[in-house]
Amino acid sequence: MSAVWAQPAFPGAVGAGAGARGGHGGDVYYVTNLADYVSSNDPRRFGTLRHGIASATGPRTIVFAVSGTITLSNDLPVNKSYLTIAGQTAPGEGISLRRRSLVIRDARDVVVRYLRIRPGDMDPTFQGDAVSVLRATNVVLDHLSASWSVDECLSVTHSTQVTVQNCWITESLNISQHDKGVHGYGSLLRYGAGVLSFHGNLYAHHNSRNPRLGDRLRLEFVNNVIYNWGSRAGYSGADYGDNPGGFTNWLGYAGNVLVAGPSTRTPTTAFQGGDTNTWIFQSGNWLDANRNGRLDGSDTGWGMFGGAYTRLNEWPWPWEVPVSDPGAAFLRVVTRGGASLVRDAVDLRILWTLREQGGRLVDAVGEPTQAGDYEVRNVDGTDLVFVRGWPDLQGGEAPVDTDRDGMPDFWELAMGLNPMDARDRNLAGPEGYTALEDYLNWRAGWHRVCPRNGSIEIDLDELVQGWPGLSYQVESGTNGSVELLEGGHRVRFVAAHGYSGLASFGVTVSDPVSGWTVGPETVAVLVSVTNAPNHPPVWEDVPVQEILAGGMLVLALRASDADLPAQRLRFALVGETWGASVEPDSGLLRWRAPVALGGTTVELAAVVTDDGEPSLSSTQMVKVVVQPVPRPTLRFVRDTDGGWLLSIQGVSGPDYLLQVSEDLKSWRDVTWTNPVAWPWIWRETDATPAPARFYRVRLGP
Repeated sequence: MSAVWAQPAFPGAVGAGAGARGGHGGDVYYVTNLADYVSSNDPRRFGTLRHGIASATGPRTIVFAVSGTITLSNDLPVNKSYLTIAGQTAPGEGISLRRRSLVIRDARDVVVRYLRIRPGDMDPTFQGDAVSVLRATNVVLDHLSASWSVDECLSVTHSTQVTVQNCWITESLNISQHDKGVHGYGSLLRYGAGVLSFHGNLYAHHNSRNPRLGDRLRLEFVNNVIYNWGSRAGYSGADYGDNPGGFTNWLGYAGNVLVAGPSTRTPTTAFQGGDTNTWIFQSGNWLDANRNGRLDGSDTGWGMFGGAYTRLNEWPWPWEVPVSDPGAAFLRVVTRGGASLVRDAVDLRILWTLREQGGRLVDAVGEPTQAGDYEVRNVDGTDLVFVRGWPDLQGGEAPVDTDRDGMPDFWELAMGLNPMDARDRNLAGPEGYTALEDYLNWRAGWHRVCPRNGSIEIDLDELVQGWPGLSYQVESGTNGSVELLEGGHRVRFVAAHGYSGLASFGVTVSDPVSGWTVGPETVAVLVSVTNAPNHPPVWEDVPVQEILAGGMLVLALRASDADLPAQRLRFALVGETWGASVEPDSGLLRWRAPVALGGTTVELAAVVTDDGEPSLSSTQMVKVVVQPVPRPTLRFVRDTDGGWLLSIQGVSGPDYLLQVSEDLKSWRDVTWTNPVAWPWIWRETDATPAPARFYRVRLGP
């Protein structure tokens, strides 16, 4: 067992191979075409995947500027150490390999993610696996879709510290062109002395070897789903011929789900021991043997294990992988497993067979135009099941990456990096991952892009890629908010105001039929530096207002802005205001109409401004008809004690200023009031002798 790097290859990498360094800290190679070549001097080699591997002289990360199918001329050897093949970077519908195998051999610290490997029987001499790991250590295979092999579909031999996680290992060719005849097998795990972890994978439509364990290996087989095996699901053998000095293999079998299908001949057995040198610990597995179209199995404990083996009451080592309950494991496999960023037609069909408990073992690969999913043809006297062939994969436009450091410009700008400096790809963050690895990790999970000061709507059914009838709950994560919209399948994420960079929210996925739940699963959102289009606020119509001169107009101005995140609106008056004012935050308009404006119509210009980027505003004219004030009347009467009372009759609204004069030239203010009741009575208390006194009332303001 070799020493491993202390940090997982990426967040979510688990198990024996999780510490693979991959291309950490190295250079970047772009795959720019879908060609392959035979000769190392072929001028067409540049920009190919094969050359990206062959030309590596140190740590390297291989990214993709193209999508589609690569027809391999020969097996594709990954024989360079410290290598990351980041299939998640491919635009469009991703990358598929066909005709020959992907072989990780004689190498260490290799990470391969999000590829489809479907060799098929295009090459009549081909008898290999879809994916092989041979004489390798510290390897992580993550989110691969491997199928249509002639030998095993995905095998690990003579290797240790290997993790295979979140992969779909499906439809090995059963009666094909193998020298040994029938050979529709899943995985051969043999010929080593070390530790392997298989976690969260789907095995579907293999006759046997789901998996086949042997020799001196320790296997953590946790939270995998096995469907429609034929003669046997998993098994081990009496491998004394290969181990004359003796052997012991250990199997930790926990939290797995087995569903028998139409081809299954041993529906109640999950694993068949071949010798007491197979030591097994099992816990929390679930088996559905009845083939009734429903997921209604149970944990039958040791009853699902047969043959010769030795029971372990507990696993002697700490688990290197997390162990979930079978229901959560099943949902994670069907919603997130395989090359699932965009599932191709093959994986969608396999998913549907699991859903409907249908499908069958297949023998050969037909044309992409084959009418049915399966077609039986007689070849040299033998009926063979042909499966519809390789689907066309839609390409896509790779994002601009000016400095060719593997990170597109939009990512670098949002993360505060320099899109003109390739060296910043290897800047390490607080969690130990480089800036490039942060980008790769974002691309590998559920992810979306949201403009700054904006929002996006996400169809959760599109995220889970093909399993129908699910329900969802969401919860806010970081740097934004999220809400589940009407109908329960779409969410709206709103970025925090003014923020750019990484944000997230959580999704819990439930299957109402089975009652199984998984989550919360993280959706990572990059909030870009590009602003969402800002729209000006929209006014609520204000009808014509009418007021008596001198009276007070109080009016709530209202406006709205549909942009998200919610924007702050500020109100103001512009131009001639005649003393009117508006509260900036509430939009409450106050205006006491001057008496002098009686008999006129006034227009007040109100403006509302948002705080978007750029800030936008809208103007509304508030029309006010100012009615004139009728002339007040004055009348003197004697008080009971002989004094004078001035009785003034008017209307409410204006202020009334009473003035007095002895000569009709010089006037003195007596009182200023705003009467609330009429008539307004004022008593003359000035006893100073005067030949005459004159009184008048002036209205204001």
